[in-house]
Amino acid sequence: MDSTTSERSGSVPFAAILVVIVGLIHVLSGIAAISGSDSVTKEVDDVLYEINVESWGWFWLIGGVAQLLTAGLLFVRNPVAAALAVCGASLSALATVFLIFVAPIWAITVLALNVAIIWKITQNFDDFIE
Repeated sequence: MDSTTSERSGSVPFAAILVVIVGLIHVLSGIAAISGSDSVTKEVDDVLYEINVESWGWFWLIGGVAQLLTAGLLFVRNPVAAALAVCGASLSALATVFLIFVAPIWAITVLALNVAIIWKITQNFDDFIE
C-alpha cells in the first residue's frame, strides 16, 4: 500500500450492521405494540403499571427508523452518524432497561447489542475523521 491510501478498520461496517439489527428489532417491537395485541398489552401493563402501550410502540417504531437511517450514514462513514449512533444506542439501552422484566431475553440481547455499538464506534472514531 502506498502512503496516500489509508487503512480503515472493518469495525465501522460491523457497528453499522449492529445498528441495523437493533433498528429492525425496535421497528418490529413498535409494530407489535401498536397493533394492540392483548398478550403484549397485558404483560406490559402488569410490569409498567398502566403505561400506554401504543405510545411506547410509537417510541420504539420512530427510534428504530431513526436507527436505520443512522446505519445508512454509518456505512458512508459520516462523522455525524457516529455521534447519532452512540446517542441512539445509549437511549435505546436506557429505555430497554424498563422492559427487562417483561421480556428479559429480548432486553438483554438489545442491551448487549447497544453496548457493542457504543464500544465499536468510540473505539474507532478516528475512522470517521478524514
